[in-house]
Amino acid sequence: MAKYKAELGVYARTTALWLLGSLWVFGCTEFYYFLGSFRGDPEASEPGGLATRLLEDNLPVLGVPLTWALVIAVVVGASGLMLLMKILNRPKVADLLIDSETEMRKCTWPSWNETFTSSLVILVVMLFFTAILAGMDWVLNEVVAKNILS
Repeated sequence: MAKYKAELGVYARTTALWLLGSLWVFGCTEFYYFLGSFRGDPEASEPGGLATRLLEDNLPVLGVPLTWALVIAVVVGASGLMLLMKILNRPKVADLLIDSETEMRKCTWPSWNETFTSSLVILVVMLFFTAILAGMDWVLNEVVAKNILS
């Protein structure tokens, strides 16, 4: 499968793939645990249903048992990741990511010193307003406690 405009939008495509792929993998792990909860007959000594072990031992390296729930989750996960790669390679989506990366390159980004200074100003202002609100809260608490509640 040839990649649409392979040399353009590399960072945007890679970032989109990693972020959406991570979200998909997280969803598939939750799906695995959801499927593993279907254990069949609760009276049985061994779990049944989708939690049935397909091998005696756990899988090497992973240390988890091979169950139907794991097989289904891995197949859904791999299929979803391949579909995601195919979707990100569609011309409309790829052009959007390429254009986004092009526009981001045109931005003027602050230097480390400017970022640090701005963050410090924001922190000081937040602490100042926190102190003002805490002081107002304390004063109003005292007024209400002495004048209204007593």
